[in-house]
Amino acid sequence: MTNEMQEARYLPQVVEDYKGNPLIEALPPIYSAAKAAQLLATDLGYHEGERDLDDEYREHCIYRLFRYFQPLDTHIDIEKRVSRAIRQGYISKNPATPRYASKLAQGAAAIGSAGPDWHNAYTPHSTAAGFTIIGLSGIGKTTAIERVLSLYPQRILHTRYDGGPLFMTQMVWAKIDCPFDGSLKGLCSSFFTHVDKALGTEYTRKFNIDRMTVDSALPRMAQIATTHCLGLLVIDEIQHLSQAKSGGKDKMLNFFVTLVNTVGVPVVLIGTTKALPILQSEFRQARRGSGQGDLIWERMRNDISWEIMVRAMWKNQWTRKHTVLTDGLKNALYDESQGIIDIAVKLYAFAQAKAIGDGTEEVTAAAIREAAAVKLKLLKNYLDAIRSGDARKMAQYDDIMPITVEDYIAAQFGRVAGGAGYGRSAGLTLEEQAVIKLLELDIPSKTARSAVKKAIGNSKVGQPLASVAKKAIKIALNMDSEKGETETSGQEDDPGDLRGSAGNTVYDSLKQSGVIAPAGDGF
Repeated sequence: MTNEMQEARYLPQVVEDYKGNPLIEALPPIYSAAKAAQLLATDLGYHEGERDLDDEYREHCIYRLFRYFQPLDTHIDIEKRVSRAIRQGYISKNPATPRYASKLAQGAAAIGSAGPDWHNAYTPHSTAAGFTIIGLSGIGKTTAIERVLSLYPQRILHTRYDGGPLFMTQMVWAKIDCPFDGSLKGLCSSFFTHVDKALGTEYTRKFNIDRMTVDSALPRMAQIATTHCLGLLVIDEIQHLSQAKSGGKDKMLNFFVTLVNTVGVPVVLIGTTKALPILQSEFRQARRGSGQGDLIWERMRNDISWEIMVRAMWKNQWTRKHTVLTDGLKNALYDESQGIIDIAVKLYAFAQAKAIGDGTEEVTAAAIREAAAVKLKLLKNYLDAIRSGDARKMAQYDDIMPITVEDYIAAQFGRVAGGAGYGRSAGLTLEEQAVIKLLELDIPSKTARSAVKKAIGNSKVGQPLASVAKKAIKIALNMDSEKGETETSGQEDDPGDLRGSAGNTVYDSLKQSGVIAPAGDGF
């Protein structure tokens, strides 16, 4: 998303309600579904000849996948909702009418008097119509709303309209995240901070936010929204809100009802299913008249939409051999990601990194499943719950951990250097080479680096890589053991699962399984 200031260019309006309103006329045009899809899409794609590049360059190309974006029906739905919300909200906020100036004055007077009825200065004739987006973590909610917001300038500078002066900066949208401390006060503080950053104002200092209560923050938020003609307020990650730190469920509900009904700006709330209790009962009743409805974002089904998404993504491929997308590959990717786009894209990238790293140079279903087994360990129970279709099981997993890509891809490309005896390892220090060895075993980067430093410190000068790596692995495994990560209850017997090797140390189990080669084998 960009924060560049755009000078107002007024477009003629087709809808009668939007005519003669500079806030609406300065917006981009209303897009058709086809045009919206074209503008939202990002496919930097594979360029001819890139699969013939050296490995170190292809590693960089793979990261292009993480900027890939294929618009689907849900994204178009969100674009249309945002388009309606902003424009409908602006109908009652026309700065070309005397009522706008009168409303500003009333709001300022209400705040100055600190009276309990301050909200009456903002509520009459509000046309705000927000909505909520609820879905599984990783399904693409935040990415979708940010892509849609990127179609609109955040700030528009007005100087003249209809032959007369009009000096104002219009703030089309603001997006804030619920703070991790889970407090409503922190949420209000995020709003003031965002506005200051976007407009160059100093409301945070002016209102002394640290000493402000939630009740005193709301009227000031309303006044700022009116002064700068805020068109849409997006509040993401609302599942972070803590009932304990926010004064209980009733106070949280009252806050959102007041925010929506009195600030007079369309509000889009985004969160996981954990946020549902906040959005039910009284809050849902308060927003029923908005007409926008709520969007429950389901994971993708293995249908035509999934095929469209995967086929479009599949073109971004940098293995030496071009792998044609088959039903088997498409189904393997779906089975391991369960239709969660973020996971699917990363698994495809991981599979390519593995294929390049081990020299097979071909994306296979086995590579996809191996990447899932290595990188999705923490998500196994979550994905199993989704596969089961049991809503009660899925409800146990409100959020999922983000999937990191750096360590896995670095480890796969480290195999190229280690196996070929040239390339990176020739220019790396002993410490760096040892770290790569640990990364290949899926030992977290931070743990690997710490273990290698300790191993080198406890070794004689001139020790070979195999000796240092062996010591480092022992240290790393002991560090994991201290963290209590050796629980095996509830696991099925699996010859490839080393966690249930009773009577052996973890190191012995790794050695017996062949993951760790003897020192004399040229580790």
